Amino acid sequence: MKRLKKETGDKLELSEVFYTKRFTLTLDRALCKGCVLCKLICPREAITIGPAAVGSDGKALVPVIDIDESKCDFHGICAVACPFSAIKISINGNEEIPAVSKGVFPVLTRDIEVDPSKCESGCTKCGDKCSLGIITVDPSGQNSDEPVINIEKELCAGCRICWEECPTDALKVTKFIEGSIRIYHEHCSEGCKKCVDVCPLEALYVEEDTSIGVRDSACIYCGACQNVCPNDDALKIERTLIRHSPIESGAWNKGLEKITSTATLNKELAAARTAKIRAAVADLTDPE
Repeated sequence: MKRLKKETGDKLELSEVFYTKRFTLTLDRALCKGCVLCKLICPREAITIGPAAVGSDGKALVPVIDIDESKCDFHGICAVACPFSAIKISINGNEEIPAVSKGVFPVLTRDIEVDPSKCESGCTKCGDKCSLGIITVDPSGQNSDEPVINIEKELCAGCRICWEECPTDALKVTKFIEGSIRIYHEHCSEGCKKCVDVCPLEALYVEEDTSIGVRDSACIYCGACQNVCPNDDALKIERTLIRHSPIESGAWNKGLEKITSTATLNKELAAARTAKIRAAVADLTDPE
């Protein structure tokens, strides 16, 4: 067995090679937003985040993620947690997340749906406002009165900006991470707006009085802003819910606790126990 690591263009590639199998992890830096979720959830502590750098224009740059090939186990837990689909795992060239296929980790519940029949004539707001540029709209349609809306669903981070901007509620977005974010302006460095510079979803903005404002409904609590904030007391994120497919796994419980809190883990476990009890009672009372 041997391990390899190489940078090619915008991609970081790690490989673990056996006689009959080759595991490959690919980090697409063009998609990576320098958030903290992969680092938090990695059980091997193989992921590190580089220091906040500043570009020639004076704006903060997206922190650079690095992965230690000697620690990575290629189970793909990081790929499950990445909201921007920047991490891919493959086995012998076929995309697969072992942590999911082996039942160790769930699939996060993320989706975006659109009903073109509800769209206003000529409207392109969802595409214009999408921070990630994954929605394109042809308002003229193709042999139809309805527009053609193309969405790269696998890249949707669930920010709901398109949904909020849509005047007819033609879109519906499932937000897979719920929580809260607060800015404590008294702890912000004067003139600092690094968090705004790196926010991938425009959930943070500069107010007229130059303080930092929060569009909480657009935030997915990824933590990219925290990675560049020079003061730990200036910005706080709390993740209170992760929507995912059903699973019973100690590994997932540990991961959930890392990216949320012990209280959130206990809440999910309590809900699971309640669901089991209700199912058992239903079975007992079912006349069949």
